Amino acid sequence: MEKQINYVSKPWLKNYARGVPETTEYPAGMLDWQLVEKQARENPAAVALIYRGSKITIARYAELNKRVAKGLYEKGVRKGDVVATLLPTCPAWFFSYYGCQMIGAVPAVLSPVWTEDELVQALNQCGATTIIMLDRFWPLIDKIRGKTSLKRIFLSNPTDFMPGIIGFVGRLTKAKPVKAPQGQAESFMDLVKYPPEPPQIDIKPEDTAVLYWTGGTTGVPKCAELTHRGIVANTIQSALWSKAHWEPGKTVFMTMYPVFHSGGNGAFHMPIMHGAAYVCLVNPRDMDDMLSSFGKYGVNIFAGVPAIYTNMLRHPKFAQADFRSLKICVSGSVALPPELTREWEEKTGSSLVEVYGITEGGPICLFNPWGQPKEQRRIGSIGLPMTDMMVRIVDIETGTKEIPAGEAGEMIAAGPNLFKGYLNMPEETAHTLRPFAGMIYLYTGDICKMDDDGFFYLVDREKDMISTYGGFHVAGREVDDVIYAHPAVSMAAAVGVPDPDPTHVGSEIIKVFVVLKPGLESGQKLVGELKEHCRTHLSPYKVPREIEFRTELPLSPIGKPLKRVLRQEARHAA
Repeated sequence: MEKQINYVSKPWLKNYARGVPETTEYPAGMLDWQLVEKQARENPAAVALIYRGSKITIARYAELNKRVAKGLYEKGVRKGDVVATLLPTCPAWFFSYYGCQMIGAVPAVLSPVWTEDELVQALNQCGATTIIMLDRFWPLIDKIRGKTSLKRIFLSNPTDFMPGIIGFVGRLTKAKPVKAPQGQAESFMDLVKYPPEPPQIDIKPEDTAVLYWTGGTTGVPKCAELTHRGIVANTIQSALWSKAHWEPGKTVFMTMYPVFHSGGNGAFHMPIMHGAAYVCLVNPRDMDDMLSSFGKYGVNIFAGVPAIYTNMLRHPKFAQADFRSLKICVSGSVALPPELTREWEEKTGSSLVEVYGITEGGPICLFNPWGQPKEQRRIGSIGLPMTDMMVRIVDIETGTKEIPAGEAGEMIAAGPNLFKGYLNMPEETAHTLRPFAGMIYLYTGDICKMDDDGFFYLVDREKDMISTYGGFHVAGREVDDVIYAHPAVSMAAAVGVPDPDPTHVGSEIIKVFVVLKPGLESGQKLVGELKEHCRTHLSPYKVPREIEFRTELPLSPIGKPLKRVLRQEARHAA
């Protein structure tokens, strides 16, 4: 007998932790940057940022935001202007992010690992006229600036905001300043010399607060517009679910998600909401630094991806790491294997729970309750819909029919945290944000199912996205396009297959199936040429690990490669 469809009854509510409401009120008119201002009033002396030994209080944080806002305004940046950032997780990024917002400008978050081609495409896509970046990128940006609309360039050094002696040594060794010719660029530190008196600008909650790049649900890179209203709502939603585990001025939070990843945006807003400290991990792949930071800073809450937890467990220095302060760990991006959860909890004494996020969702949509007794937990579940979220499972083919509980389909979500749309891409936006049952839903492209108690589980992906090691998501279409551009290629299809490295649990590698043009022969030489071609045009994490030549590919009735078939074949072969 078919199970009753019961999404409207919200079966997940019965599993909410005590005190978590079904719905809540959101501050009218509150903007993203005002979250910091609020904490500066309530907990001014609390540490907000920890960076290479430097501790920046919330009051100082708010002050520097204002100084940068004033400086940018005096340099000609106005409401609606797009200001790109090309920075790792460091204080300059946070002050740039909020400084832009305070004068109505829109920060566009670029990734430091992008190639020249990717940066040119992104800068032109968002129309940035100003960029704040790490000084070592000056030669690259100087080379491409003529292909963009950039007018203003500000350079930041990694030693900015480090303690005196540490910064001094850094500038002499690993972080020697890179200077641009006179008049070509300015120092970011010049911006913080302005008085903390930014102009009063009329900014609405529905205005765009930040641009993050995403492959979306169709695998084509695009700018997702997150609004002030959506970010504030998502921050409050997350706070309601985790508030019992934060203590203003005492809790220390750390994450491997970089700020140029939308997951990093959701992560750094959690400590802001609670007046807690955020540890800046500049290089999340430096396992020595990460492991030592748990004890050095007394980290209480950590957020990462399954591969990071595995790498820490397998690291030779894991046994020496001090996890005595660690209470809660959060995992996202890809499914978390139950055995990894058990091993991590047994060896660290902390709880490891999953969340589900997607850039277009602001980013967090589902949350597993923190601190639940083991017998009540659903290990393997991506969680329950958060406060004010409505989540359903619909058929993959049309997206118009609900699927019964227990059966797999596409997950769609509605709530106050959803993004505005894709910048200058109305058709893509209309495909992702669609009406259903009287509400606007985000069609996630993820294949999920719900059990009778309202817990959701990730089954597969419909969208053409590949989850590589480190939490980076790669649009298969982007890899396809680069491979297609090679003169030897007639057809190509990139898919994700399980990463064979046992320390990269839950991650995928990129495999490309290639059909060559008539008369051409395959071989290792051509494999090398294709990979080198990709290295020229794609970031390292987007370069395919495997290339398989075929005489033909399975095609849909309209001639599109059937990636689901190829993915299944590749996984079966593995």
